[in-house]
Amino acid sequence: MNIKQGGFCMSFLKQWSLLRVLLLSTLLLGQVSLAAAEGVVLSAVDFNALSGDNLQLSFEMTGNVVKPKVFHTDNPARIVLDFDGVKSGLKQKKNVVNAGGINSFFAVESGDRLRVVINLLKLVAYDVKLIDNRVIVTLNSSGRMARDSHKKLTEKTLTQFASLIPEQAINKIDFRRGTKGEGRLLIYLSNPNTVVNTQEKAGKIELSFLNTTLAPAYVKKMDVLDFATPVSMIEAKKSGSRVKVIITPANVDYAYSSFQADGVLTLEVRPISTAEEEEKRRNKFPYIGERLSLNFQDIEIRSVLQILADFTDLNILASDSVTGNLTLRLNDVPWDQALDFVMKSKGLAKRQAGNVILVAPTAEIRKLEEEEIESQKVAKRLEPLKTEYIQINYAKAENFRNILLGNSSISADGCTVSAGASTSGGSGGSSSTSSFNSSNNNSSGNRGSEDDNFSLLSQRGTAIVDSRTNTLIVKDTSKNLEEISKMIQLLDRQVRQVLIEARIVIAEEGFAQELGVKFGAAYTGGDFAIGGSTGGDTANVVGPIFSNLAASNPYGALGMTLADGANYVLNLEITALQDDSKAEFVSNPKVLTSDRCKALIEQGNEIPYKTVSQDGTNIEFKDAKISLEVTPQITPSGSVIMELKVKKDTPGAFQNDGQLALSTRSVETSVRIEDGETVVLGGVFESESRNSISSVPWFSDLPLVGWMFRKTVDSDTKNELLIFITPKVVKDSMRMR
Repeated sequence: MNIKQGGFCMSFLKQWSLLRVLLLSTLLLGQVSLAAAEGVVLSAVDFNALSGDNLQLSFEMTGNVVKPKVFHTDNPARIVLDFDGVKSGLKQKKNVVNAGGINSFFAVESGDRLRVVINLLKLVAYDVKLIDNRVIVTLNSSGRMARDSHKKLTEKTLTQFASLIPEQAINKIDFRRGTKGEGRLLIYLSNPNTVVNTQEKAGKIELSFLNTTLAPAYVKKMDVLDFATPVSMIEAKKSGSRVKVIITPANVDYAYSSFQADGVLTLEVRPISTAEEEEKRRNKFPYIGERLSLNFQDIEIRSVLQILADFTDLNILASDSVTGNLTLRLNDVPWDQALDFVMKSKGLAKRQAGNVILVAPTAEIRKLEEEEIESQKVAKRLEPLKTEYIQINYAKAENFRNILLGNSSISADGCTVSAGASTSGGSGGSSSTSSFNSSNNNSSGNRGSEDDNFSLLSQRGTAIVDSRTNTLIVKDTSKNLEEISKMIQLLDRQVRQVLIEARIVIAEEGFAQELGVKFGAAYTGGDFAIGGSTGGDTANVVGPIFSNLAASNPYGALGMTLADGANYVLNLEITALQDDSKAEFVSNPKVLTSDRCKALIEQGNEIPYKTVSQDGTNIEFKDAKISLEVTPQITPSGSVIMELKVKKDTPGAFQNDGQLALSTRSVETSVRIEDGETVVLGGVFESESRNSISSVPWFSDLPLVGWMFRKTVDSDTKNELLIFITPKVVKDSMRMR
């Protein structure tokens, strides 16, 4: 019995030991499988400075790995390592180094792949080795040495090439300012065929002359900023057998060109025009993000967004609707351009607020924006209203009220007047006016409808005017009141004034000469007389019986007796006159008016004249006035554009019916004149020449005595009209005085 019991106890102890072994084995296998499931992890990165200006990066893994796939890019300079089946155990994805030509490095996971991107200041020779569980990247200075040797080779080549060129010289360096503000560098050369290399380096223009000498007087720096050109500094210096001239522009917006003629090299630096700047802005590359390279096949789009978020340190939020895979190979592209193309390929859109970017399908983004607009409208309806009293200083408060209601302030002859929108009343003299546009205004003086986009007021906002104090009373939300105050502060300004002076000059020049003869018989007792009649008794003079071609109202006469007998004489009287006249009439109207405001000044008389109708004879009047009517507009450059109408009417000669004629002179034009300048608007020149002969038929053709039967009249008349105009913008100092 005891033996059996002892055997039972022994059997139980063996079974318990076997169970413990099985439990320990199962636990051990679980730990092994868990470790296998976790895979290899990048645990640490070490930096070691080596001799010879070399640097070593050691990437330590938790297990053995295969050698990564390695490639590099030149611009920007990067080395990329792709580890398959490796995770990142680093605390942060971006790590800054700033040592040994390394700027920083990224460790980014994508699926079962880990990509390490090493950002370099410049590309150098490198070597990648795998030692146990470490991947060692060694950066050496062989690349820098290669570039230095290339630089020495280039210098050697230029020196050898310069030795083949005959020695040249720069005689003089001069700088001038062009008519359009461009800077002109003039370099006078001894040889018209001087070899020069022109290039742009680091925002400066460099001219390099091979095998050239320069006088010591010109080896210096010249500050030319006072010339007001795009050039600020010019430096000429010797560099071995070469001469370098370096031009430093004052700003980055410039264009330059060079040409050589007659032994003078001219480099012209001019500012970029507005059209060129606009063209440059349109052609500017729209993406400014840091460049990267992506090379993935059938990768999830959410993983690509994660890589971009890690690269840019931005927070990218992807919607649940963002799904799908894509294959991409982007080499050296800005990250924002890569993000745009990734989104376009999957019909996605983004919305950015600060450093957070939301990526979702376009329909979701649109719906989100619509919901946000609706919520803003609801918040606007619930926002409390405030009242603000705005004092208008220079304009009429009614005009600003019309602008707030969505109506333009009407312009009458350039002067702004009320547009006639209705109001609900106001204190101290505010009045209601008829509605200018009933579709845009209502009886309460507030916005008519919610969909009215012309009004600056909200749906609940109102605006009324106190005309006695020229105050605008606005009741609206705080945001609208702030915008309205900014608008009024911008528009309520003092309007500049213009003094317009006109000169109307009328010049007249006349010449008249008349020569006539009176020939006939008269009863007289004298032999000779001067003064127009022969004989002493003018009462007994008998009128001419042969010809009467005397000058009308002569200024002088010569009379003589040709024959005498039986108390009768045959007399001859020669009459003559000559008029020579010059006259100049000047009218000088002046008027002062505000910018864009019509002004009129006139002076004259009303001339009566008779009109005959079935109602009888009536007396009416015509205006004979000097008038100046002008509407000026001051341009931003200071010149003045004017709509002008200048008129001068004067009474003329009486007509055959006894009526007085009216001479009119006027000009109507639009012209632009610089401030203070005087120009001739126009002129009219008239010239009239007459030569008439009055004679007695047959007798005037007789030889020797035919002149006694003729009268000659010569006249020459010239009239000239000139109109001058001078605008003067009234300065603030003049207004203060």
